[in-house]
Amino acid sequence: MTTEERICEELLHEPASIWFINDDFGAKVMIKITSPIIKSIMKGCKVEFLFGKDGSHQPAIFHSGLRIYDDPINFAAVIGTELFPDEHTSLAAIMNRSFTHIHFHNELGICVATAKLSFSIADQFRILNLQGNPESLYCGKFDERISRSLDCFDHSIKMESKHKNVYEIETIAVEGKLQDWIIMKNTVIGFNKINHVMVDDKDEGSILEKEVTIILDDLFKQKLYLNPQIARTNGYRELTDVLAISDNGLFLIESKAVGVMDSELNKLMEKKVKGLQKQISTGIDQIVGASKKVTANTTIYDRHLEEIIFDKTPFPHCIVLVSELLPFGDWKTIKYKIFKAMAENKIYLNVVDLREFMQYIGHARGSADRLNLMLIERVEALVKNKNIHMRLNVVNNS
Repeated sequence: MTTEERICEELLHEPASIWFINDDFGAKVMIKITSPIIKSIMKGCKVEFLFGKDGSHQPAIFHSGLRIYDDPINFAAVIGTELFPDEHTSLAAIMNRSFTHIHFHNELGICVATAKLSFSIADQFRILNLQGNPESLYCGKFDERISRSLDCFDHSIKMESKHKNVYEIETIAVEGKLQDWIIMKNTVIGFNKINHVMVDDKDEGSILEKEVTIILDDLFKQKLYLNPQIARTNGYRELTDVLAISDNGLFLIESKAVGVMDSELNKLMEKKVKGLQKQISTGIDQIVGASKKVTANTTIYDRHLEEIIFDKTPFPHCIVLVSELLPFGDWKTIKYKIFKAMAENKIYLNVVDLREFMQYIGHARGSADRLNLMLIERVEALVKNKNIHMRLNVVNNS
């Protein structure tokens, strides 16, 4: 596998990561993180680049990461270990340049924005001195020894982690300067529709709806409907944001974007969580209402007002999909509302964010039946653990 193929694979499958690249096409840094965090960076929140060297092993193990202050206290972080020779040499090359370009990729792996990245000369020397000779650093598999070293890096940069048996390693945190932003206008051609997506679009809810249809397009093809309609006394109204149909499953999706572009920077987490919970509560009401229309055998139309013919008898999968599911605050009221909605309406109900939903789509491997089963298992885990902040953990038994 070439370096390009490896990075492409990682970009598709890693939920978040950072890559340092220096090849025949030039030098750049690639970041994959969630869209709300990208928007916060564009608005000017502080971004620190993190580096750590574990000299207790020979060869020494080198780690890197990001700390993004989209919240002044509960900041976002991405960390990892450099395991390949090109990563070490690329970082050294980048730190010998006056600037490089940084590319930001969202949950779908799409590059949505670029900027010019620079560091102070003093910070560049600090990083180069910490790294030392790139050829003398560890390269190889990510095993238990590397995992423990990464825990030590996490501990040493004061992430307030709860790892046991950790030790301090040498670390550096430097602030990167971002300027000359370029926003990409991405066009995605699917079976049903051509979608135009821009990360700075003020209509953040509409963009999230489009992203959902993009990731479901190959799975459901012509059985995927954006903004299906039902008749009312005076015209038509939207049933739900996204409707997807398979032979053995029915999926109703209500998307709720966490507004960033028009919100204040450094908004307190308490306000963010309350706003998110209000959106989720509204989404649950809307998706329950949509499920009732389906089970009542209401005629449903596509966006062109042509009737959608399908079996309305299966338990529907009702999904409230948010751009970011914040793991802070008290969620008892939302959990009670989820359980009550499922018990009273005979539906499966999941509240997930886009990053986790992408993992389900990936592990479905083109099978709507497999997605159907995994979402049922998620509901079972939700009922058992009473925790909506769950993450997919796929075990390979092969």
